[in-house]
Amino acid sequence: MRLIGIFNRDGGTFKTTNLKAFCDKAQAAFAAAGHEFTCDPVSGCDVIHAMDDAAKNAEFDGLVVGGGDGTISLAAARLSGTQKVLGVLPAGTMNLFARALGFATDLDTALGELADGVAASVDIPLADGRPFIHQFSAGLHAQMIHSRETMDYQSRLGKLSVSLRAWLDVLGDMPQFRLRYETDSGSGEGLFSHVGVTNNRIDRNTLPYTDQPQGGQLGLYLIKALEADIVGRLAFDFVSGRVDESDAIIKLYPKEVTLHFESDLPDQALDGDPFGGIANVTIRQQPRALNVFVPRGSPLANG
Repeated sequence: MRLIGIFNRDGGTFKTTNLKAFCDKAQAAFAAAGHEFTCDPVSGCDVIHAMDDAAKNAEFDGLVVGGGDGTISLAAARLSGTQKVLGVLPAGTMNLFARALGFATDLDTALGELADGVAASVDIPLADGRPFIHQFSAGLHAQMIHSRETMDYQSRLGKLSVSLRAWLDVLGDMPQFRLRYETDSGSGEGLFSHVGVTNNRIDRNTLPYTDQPQGGQLGLYLIKALEADIVGRLAFDFVSGRVDESDAIIKLYPKEVTLHFESDLPDQALDGDPFGGIANVTIRQQPRALNVFVPRGSPLANG
C-alpha cells in the first residue's frame, strides 16, 4: 500500500522525539512489509491541513497518524466512510483508540506492529453528523477538560498532573443539569452530573476504552446528581474503566441516542476536546464505517 505518515512535531511524544530518526525507522519498517511510506512531520498548526490534503490525495491508500486520541479523532473523521485505511501510532497521553485496536503503547513496538499489520473495519459513531472515535461527554468529564484547557503543561506527565488538578476543581464545583434521553433501548429524564456516550461499551480495563470496536452499539452512561463524595467515587469508576462494577451508574447500550439538555447547558467535550454547547444532540453508531490497521493475528481483521 501507499501510505503517508503525518506526525505532529509540537505535541505528545513527538515533541521530545528525534523525528528525523523516527521517520527513517518508520520508512524502513513499512518498506520491509512491502509498503511505500512517505513521512510528513508537521507543526501543530498545520496538522488539520495536512490531514485534509492526504485524505483527498488519490496517490495514497492510507494515512498513518501519530498522536493522542484528539489527533487520531481528526484523522478518523476525514477517512470515515472512505476506502482509505487509518494507521494509529500511540503518541498521546492515554492512547485509548490504539489500545482498543490492540496495539502496544510503546511507540517503537507499536510501529513494528503497525507496519506488519492487516486491515480491519471498526465502528465510528456520529454526533450530529460529526464522527468520533471514543466519547461524547457532558458534565463532570467535560468540565474537567474545559478546566484543564486553562492550565499550562509541557509533557505527558504534565498533562496528567493538570488533569488531576482539574478533576479536583470540578469536584469542588459539582455540575448539575436536567437531561432527557431517548434511545432504542430505554428512555428517561432526571438531574445528572455526568453523561457519556461512548463508541461501544466500556469494558473492564484499567482505562475507559472498549475491547469491542466492532460491537455495533453505543454505551450510554449517566451519573445522577448526588452528594459530591458519591459522585466523585462514581466518576472515578467511570474514568478507570470500572463502569460494570457500579450499580449506581445508569447504563444502556443502544444503537442511537438523543440527548435533550433542558436546563443551563453543561460543559461538553468530544474525544477529549472541548465541544460547543448543544441543547439537543443525536448520536448514532456507524458499524464498521472506518478502515484501520490492526496487529497481525487480531480477531478484528477482515476475513
